[in-house]
Amino acid sequence: MNRMPDARDRLDAELENLERMLPLWREKLRHEAQFWPQFDVLAQEILARADPQDRQYAQLRIDAMLTKHVAKRLGA
Repeated sequence: MNRMPDARDRLDAELENLERMLPLWREKLRHEAQFWPQFDVLAQEILARADPQDRQYAQLRIDAMLTKHVAKRLGA
C-alpha cells in the first residue's frame, strides 16, 4: 500500500531536485556570478515552504550540496 508523502518527503524531493540541477546549471551559465542570485532564490523558497521544525535540516542539506558542488562562493 502506498502512503501519502509527508512534509519531509516533499522537502527531500525538492532538495534532491535542486542538487541534481547544480552541475548542469553551473555549466550552462555564462558567468559564475549569475549562479548565486538564482540559487539563493530557489534555496530560500524551499526553506520558506519547509515546516519550521525541518528548516535547520534543510539548511544543512543545502550547505552540504554547496560544499560538494561548489568549491568556494566568492565574496562569502
